Amino acid sequence: MKIPLIISVLCFAGAAIAQSMTPEERTAHLQWMRQALPDVPEWTAWQQKTGELPPDFDALPRSNLLPDPLRFADGRPVRTDADWEARRAEIRGLFEKYVTGTFPPKPSISGIVLLDETRADGCTTRNVRVEFGPQGKGSVRVRLVIPDAADGEKLPVLISPNLAGWARMLVRRGYISAGFAGNDRMDDAAALQELYPDYDFATLPRRAWLAQVVLDYLETVPRADMGRVAIFGYSRDGKMAAIAAALDPRIAALVAGSTGVGGLLPWRLAGERGGGESIESTTRMFPSWFSPRLRFFSGREDRLPVDANLLLALIAPRAALSEWGLNDQVANGWAIEQAHASAQAVYERLGRPDRLGLLHVPGFHGSNDPEACIDWLDRQFGRAPKKWVNDFVFPWNFEKWRARTGEKIDLEKFPAHDAAKAGRDFDAAGLRRSVGWMLGEAPPLLPEPPPLFPPRRGGPPPGPTVVAQGREGNPGQLAPDVPAWVIAAGGQEYGWLEPEKNAVASRRLRFGLGVTGDLYYPADTPAGTKLPTVIWLHGFHHPLGYMWVYRRDLHPILALVKAGYAVLAYDQSGYGMRWTEAAPFYDRHPRWSRLGKMVEDVRSAVDALEKDELVNANAISVFGYTLGGTVGLYAAALDARIHGAVSICGFTPMRADTPGRGMSGMTRYSHQHGLLPRLGLFAGDEARLPYDYEDLIALAAPRPVLIVQPLRDRDASPADVRAAVDRARRAYEKSGAAARLGLQEPDDYGRLAAATQNAAIKWMRENLSD
Repeated sequence: MKIPLIISVLCFAGAAIAQSMTPEERTAHLQWMRQALPDVPEWTAWQQKTGELPPDFDALPRSNLLPDPLRFADGRPVRTDADWEARRAEIRGLFEKYVTGTFPPKPSISGIVLLDETRADGCTTRNVRVEFGPQGKGSVRVRLVIPDAADGEKLPVLISPNLAGWARMLVRRGYISAGFAGNDRMDDAAALQELYPDYDFATLPRRAWLAQVVLDYLETVPRADMGRVAIFGYSRDGKMAAIAAALDPRIAALVAGSTGVGGLLPWRLAGERGGGESIESTTRMFPSWFSPRLRFFSGREDRLPVDANLLLALIAPRAALSEWGLNDQVANGWAIEQAHASAQAVYERLGRPDRLGLLHVPGFHGSNDPEACIDWLDRQFGRAPKKWVNDFVFPWNFEKWRARTGEKIDLEKFPAHDAAKAGRDFDAAGLRRSVGWMLGEAPPLLPEPPPLFPPRRGGPPPGPTVVAQGREGNPGQLAPDVPAWVIAAGGQEYGWLEPEKNAVASRRLRFGLGVTGDLYYPADTPAGTKLPTVIWLHGFHHPLGYMWVYRRDLHPILALVKAGYAVLAYDQSGYGMRWTEAAPFYDRHPRWSRLGKMVEDVRSAVDALEKDELVNANAISVFGYTLGGTVGLYAAALDARIHGAVSICGFTPMRADTPGRGMSGMTRYSHQHGLLPRLGLFAGDEARLPYDYEDLIALAAPRPVLIVQPLRDRDASPADVRAAVDRARRAYEKSGAAARLGLQEPDDYGRLAAATQNAAIKWMRENLSD
C-alpha cells in the first residue's frame, strides 16, 4: 500500500533565528493587523484590556512544513522514552500558550443527582447532573443510554458532546451512549469561565476539559468498560473531541469528523492557499473558540509552534480516526493525510502504528458515516478481527516514484547558475526544452473529433444558463457538481455575492480529455459580441476546486465578469470534482507530471475558447492564484496564443528556495504535492536547476505579465521575487516592452484580498486591451 511522504521536517536546530523583534516592531505589526484585517470587537476588547502585543515572531522558528513531533523546540531530537514524555509536556504547554488557553486541574465530583431513569426497548436511559468544582457550583448534564447485557458484562462507551449522540446506532451495536451538554445547543461549560477566573481556557477547550468530569462519572457506572471509552465530535465538536482526547488518557479512542482547522487539519497546510478556513477567518467568525492570542498568527502560520499533527501526537499511542467528506468545504483531504503521516512517526515509535485511521466519505460538510466509524471502533476495541485499511486519497511518495521509474540525472551536466550572467545570452529554445523535460513526457492527445450529430445550420447558439440563480447539475454526494452546489448554497462566505452574481450568466464548456468547465460572462452581453476572456486558475483548493469558502471578498470570477471579461473556470487535475485523478496519475503516466497535465489543460482550454463565438480569440489571458499562478506562468511561457498572464502568490524563485530559509522549499513541487517529480532530482543542488521563474516570465515576453507578490507572504521571499522580475525585465527591454511586465507588492500576507484583486484587474484593463 502506498502512503504519503511524511512532510514533517521542521528542524528547530537548523532554522536560523534572527535577532528579536523590538517592542516598536511588534506594535507596528499590531497596527498593520488593525488596518488590514477585519475588525473583531471581542478580540479588540481583549487586546486593549491586556495590552498584549503580537509575539516576537523572529524568536520563533519559521517553517511552512509541519513541526516535527519528535524534535524539541530547541532542535534536540527525541531519543528515549523520557525524552518523549518531556517533548509531550512541551507540546501541551505550547498549545496552552498559543491555542487553547490554560487549563485548571481536574476537579473531583462533589455530587451526582439522578434526574430521571427509564427502561424501554432493551435499554436503560438515565439522565443525571454531575456536580463538581468550587463549592460544587460546577455541573454537567449527562445522558446514558445503556443496552441490556448479561450480568457483569461491561460495555464499551462512546462519549458525544450532545445528549442524543448516536444512541440509536450505538445501542444496537452493544455500546453505551454517553451524551453530555457540551456543544452550542446545551453548553454546561459556559459557567467555567467564572468558576475558574485564573485560567484562560477558551470555549472549545472548556468543553473538552468538561469531558474529564464525564469520564469521572463513567467510572461510577458498573456497566462502563473504562478500558474501552471513545469520544466523538463533528465539525467544531470534532475540534473539541480532539482536544479532550489529548487532555485525558482515559479516552482510548477518538473519532473526529471533519474538524477543520484547529482540530486534525493543519493551519499551515490549509487556509487561504487551500481555499478554506484559516486562522484569520476562524478567529474572526468564532472569536471565542480558541485563545485570542491565536489571531496574532493570521498569515504567520509558519511561526506557530504547534499544529494538528502535534495534537495527534499528544493522543498517541491511543487510537484516533480522521473522517472527512471528499468535497467537504472545511476539510482538505491532502492536508489531513499529511498530518496523519507526520503523527504516524510517533505511533510507530510507541509501537502502535495501527492506531491511526482515515475515513473519507462522499459529499460536502455534514457528510458522515456513523456505522463505518463504529466499525473502526470495533477494530480498535478488539470486537472485530478484520484489520482496518487506510485508503489514502493522495498517496504520493517521491522516493517510491524514483525507485519505480529509475529516474536519475548527471548533475555535472547541469552547471551551477551564475546570476551575474543571467539574461545576457537568452536561449529561448533551450529554455523551452528544459521546461518541457521537467514537465515530463506527455502521452499523445488526439484532436477532438467533430460531434456525431452537428447542429443544424442557422441553429441558435448554446443557450446561457444563469447558474447564479439556482441549482444546476447533480449536487448529490456520489457525483457532486461542486460549483453548482456552492452557488446554490449562496451566502457571503463563498464570495458569490449580490448584486454581481445576478448579472452573470454561464454555460458548460468541455475541452481536452474530458475536462468540464464553466464559461461565465455578463448576462446582458449582446449577440455577436466577442469578449476578452480570462482563464481562472485556482490554488491548492482540494475540496472545492475553482470555488472557495470563508472568503467574503468578491470571487475573482464575478470580479472579472464585472470588469467586462468572459471567464472560463474549471477544476484543475486532482482538485474539486477531479480529485480522483490524483492517486492513479503516476501509475498511468510515470514519466509525465501532474503539473504537465495542468499545463496541457490550459492549452486545451485555449483551443476550445478560440472556437467559441463569445470569445475574442486574440485576447485570451490567464489569471492564477498560488498553484494557479504557477500553472499560468508555465502555460504562458509555452503557448504564444496566451495574450497575457496575472500570477498572484504564484512563486518564489526555486534556486533560492532552500530548506533552511523556512519556506516550503523547492521540493514543495516534487516531494510535498507531487506536481513536478523531476524537480526533486535537484534537491540539495538547487543552483543547478536549468531554469527558474525569471526564465518562465522572460519566455512570455513581450506579452503582458503581472506578478503580484504580497510583502508578508509566508511562502515566498518578496525580495527574491522582485529580483526575478528585474532579471526577466531584461528580455522585455530587448523587445521594447519593459512596461508590459508589472510587479505589485501589496502590504498583505499571501491571500487574494479585494484590494489586491482590484489592483490586478485595473492593471489588466490598462495592459491587456487589444
